[in-house]
Amino acid sequence: MITGPGQVEIVREHLPALGPDDVYAESVLSGISHGTEMAWMAGDAAALHRSWDPHRRIFLDGAGRDFPVAPGYETIARVTAVGEAAVGKVSVGDLVTLDRPHGTTHIVPADAALASRLPTGAEAERAIFFILARVALGGVHDAEVRLGDIVVVVGLGTVGLLAGQLARLAGAAKVIGVDHYPLRLDTADSLGITPVHAATDDDVAVQVRKLCSPQGADVAIEASGSYRGLHEAIRCVRVGGRVATVASYHGDQDGLRLGEEYHRNRITLVSSMTVNGCPQRAHPAWDLPRLNASARDLVISGQVHVDSLVSHRFPFSEAAKAYQLIAQRPEETIRVVLTYDN
Repeated sequence: MITGPGQVEIVREHLPALGPDDVYAESVLSGISHGTEMAWMAGDAAALHRSWDPHRRIFLDGAGRDFPVAPGYETIARVTAVGEAAVGKVSVGDLVTLDRPHGTTHIVPADAALASRLPTGAEAERAIFFILARVALGGVHDAEVRLGDIVVVVGLGTVGLLAGQLARLAGAAKVIGVDHYPLRLDTADSLGITPVHAATDDDVAVQVRKLCSPQGADVAIEASGSYRGLHEAIRCVRVGGRVATVASYHGDQDGLRLGEEYHRNRITLVSSMTVNGCPQRAHPAWDLPRLNASARDLVISGQVHVDSLVSHRFPFSEAAKAYQLIAQRPEETIRVVLTYDN
């Protein structure tokens, strides 16, 4: 549980008795979100300061939630017990992907476990990327990448590195990746993404134009979660270019100046959101189950490479150290996962 800004505690709770249509599943791995979860850690999450009205779909004055918060939504677990009515749907030993907080054990409806069951032979450490691969895939769709496009990805964390690969698969002639951290730039280079170091004195947009053309890139995908990153994404694209944001933006930030290139170059800015009641722009042809299935298949097949993206593994009992590392030394991290004894 995140019990307050910068505070992580492990708490003990007892699961209810196993129902006839339920299964127990013990966690094998869970992934920490460097965006959503770290916003809670920093005390910047929007829900701490504003209240979401789901009917009108707007934020209103007044906090919507408070600490403690159970973080996490990317868990791989192994079925260890099956309710009597669920026998034949799933079996003990099956691996399932769960949109559940970090924790050692979960009780899950059998139908949900069946829908999220991993194919035989699928590796848990690859499956931990399914949800973020779906986020990245939605971003590439919303960016409308076309065959031959030049694409810039700003922010080379896990989602950015996945989006860069997916843009290549979608037909981009060149993908350029922008980040401050050498580890992420080197990883991008190894995946066929041309790196641009944002921490140098050289103007990012000028560097990008040297790599493509003076007019700029066709499309940008913003995955840094910073207003400065969004501003640079806007500056990198050509007149009439498109910028799709896949990151979450939290807290008060400086650096976004909409009176400059955004206004002068008639940039189209698109928010990419694959959950929270937002249908896909290509719905009904593309819905959430199809996005999930496609992202899963691309990861399992190896068309999207993830094996080099896990930078750190922490035992669940040391979760506080994992969050501390991400908060204090982000330059050392790409994907941080929690491991469990079983």
